[in-house]
Amino acid sequence: MRSKHTKRRYEVSDDDIALSEKRMYGAKRPETHAYVASGLGVTRVETAGGQIGRFSLSERCNARDVAGASGEVAVATDEDVLVLTDDGFVPTGFGPATAVGYDGDGLLAAGDSRVARYTGEWQGIGEVADVRAIDGDRLAAAEGVYALPSLDRLGLVDVTDVAGDYAATESGLYRYESGSTDSDGEWTEVRPGRHMAVASDGEQVHAAAADGLYELANGAWEPCTLPATERVVDVTCGDDTYAITENGTFLVATAAEATADGQGGWRQRSLGVPDVVGVAVA
Repeated sequence: MRSKHTKRRYEVSDDDIALSEKRMYGAKRPETHAYVASGLGVTRVETAGGQIGRFSLSERCNARDVAGASGEVAVATDEDVLVLTDDGFVPTGFGPATAVGYDGDGLLAAGDSRVARYTGEWQGIGEVADVRAIDGDRLAAAEGVYALPSLDRLGLVDVTDVAGDYAATESGLYRYESGSTDSDGEWTEVRPGRHMAVASDGEQVHAAAADGLYELANGAWEPCTLPATERVVDVTCGDDTYAITENGTFLVATAAEATADGQGGWRQRSLGVPDVVGVAVA
């Protein structure tokens, strides 16, 4: 059952954040807004320099996925795809969606076996059933990884997430090595076991597995030392690395030289939101 708690519970008081804000906004890094998708809706979290400041419920909905790129944010819900505007989140007319994502040409969404691109109105690309995630030129679905925009199937099954050449599945984490063409490459398992999410910005790679969050460092997968014990359900890269747990604990990792207090590593704050499915930054 979805929570019926009011928005007020999910906001931090001015007294609670006063010291944090003084550290944040005088820090070395600009403020970043992260968006957490859950069964309650979309929660906006302000972060800067490794500090976590105000957070509040931006949109009440049943969110299924969230994505951000180049200052834009989109949310897949059980009723429509929402996009962030100066007036808040507004519907786009897609209908119920299970996944949203961005490539070099803009917003993509999937739902009810339909994959489409948004250019002020929705233009159909093709059909893929049970889509779980979209990232760049890759789409993750129950029946495998698909290339975009061709929708050629690239292999694997039970795919939960995709980022660059990496795919998280129920059986392991895989990396794709292209052949003479993109569609005739091969997948190599790089970590065994169930993986829920993967994130890559071309330089760093993080993967959320059933037994914890891992980072690819110097060719080896190293466990991240987190201040929270709950299971991480999503991770994303931006100015920092951001992760969210199933129980709504927001995590951010920042390099020591980018923080106001010179203390790097992971920091946390509980948002108190239920049924968390994802996190994104604009």
